[in-house]
Amino acid sequence: MKIAISRLPKNRWWGNGIISYKDNPVMKNGIIPNQDLLNDERTKLINTIKNNKLDVIEFPFPNELENTKFGHDFVFIRDAFISDLNGNVLLLRFSQKNRESESKIIADYLEKLGYKITELPNNKNIFAEGGEFYFCPKDKLLFSGVNRNSIKGAEEVASFLNVKELIIIDSKAFHLDTVFTTVLDESGNLCAIIVCKELISKKSLNRLKNFANETEKKIFYIPSHDAIGTNNNIGSLAVNNLSTAGLLISSYSYSDTTLKKELIKMKIKLEISPVTQFQLSGGSIHCLTNEL
Repeated sequence: MKIAISRLPKNRWWGNGIISYKDNPVMKNGIIPNQDLLNDERTKLINTIKNNKLDVIEFPFPNELENTKFGHDFVFIRDAFISDLNGNVLLLRFSQKNRESESKIIADYLEKLGYKITELPNNKNIFAEGGEFYFCPKDKLLFSGVNRNSIKGAEEVASFLNVKELIIIDSKAFHLDTVFTTVLDESGNLCAIIVCKELISKKSLNRLKNFANETEKKIFYIPSHDAIGTNNNIGSLAVNNLSTAGLLISSYSYSDTTLKKELIKMKIKLEISPVTQFQLSGGSIHCLTNEL
C-alpha cells in the first residue's frame, strides 16, 4: 500500500501563529510550532511508515498556498480526497470553505501519478472531508461522521467506493477520526473498532453495538482524553490512527494498558510516532496521512 503525506512549506509552518477553528478545541490559537521539532517528528513518522513496509509518496507543498492565511492546513492531506485503493480517487468538497482550493491542487499531483480522478456532484448540499471517513475495503464497509460531511456527501462517497454498507456515526467532534478508529487484522479485514462513547450520540452507539454483535467484531471503549477531549480537558488524539492491515500508528499510547494487550492478542502492531507540533494545529496521524 502507498501512503500519501505532504511536505512542509518552504516558509515556517504557521510561522505567524496558528489560527484556530471554533469547532476544534485542540488548535492552539497564536502558537508558533517549534520548526526543528516539527521536521524531526515528520521524518520519524515517515520512517515509522516505511519500516512497516508501506510506501510513502510525498506531495510537494503548493507554492500558491505558501503565503495564504489558511494554506498550512494542506499538510492534513487526509481531507482532500479518498481512494478506492485501486487507482481511482474521489476529490472531496470541504465544508470549511477556506480549504476549497486544496482538492483541485492535489488533483493535479494525483493525475501526474496516473490516478483516475472523479469529483463529487456540484451541489451545495454535497460536501465531505476525509477526516470523517474510515474505509474498510475488504469488508466493503464505510464509517462516516456527519459534522463536516453532509448525509448526501457520505452517500456519494459510499457509492464511489462501492461499499455494501455505510454506517453513519453522529459525533460531537468535528471529524470522526478524533473519536473513532477501525482495527484491521493481518489480512486487512475489520476485526475491531475503537470509539469514545462519551462523544458520539446514543443512537450511533447503539448502531455500533448492533453491528458488532451481528458481525462478531470487538468494540473497545476509550475515555475522552484518548480522543479529542473537551474544551476544558483537551485529549491526546491517541485514537487518530493510521489503520492498515495488522497495524495502528498513533501519536500517543492509549491510557488503558489492557487495550494494548488486547490488540497484541489480536496480532495488531501498535506503533507510536509523536507529532506534538502538528497537533498544535488540531490534527494527528490519520490527518497527516492518506491511503492510495
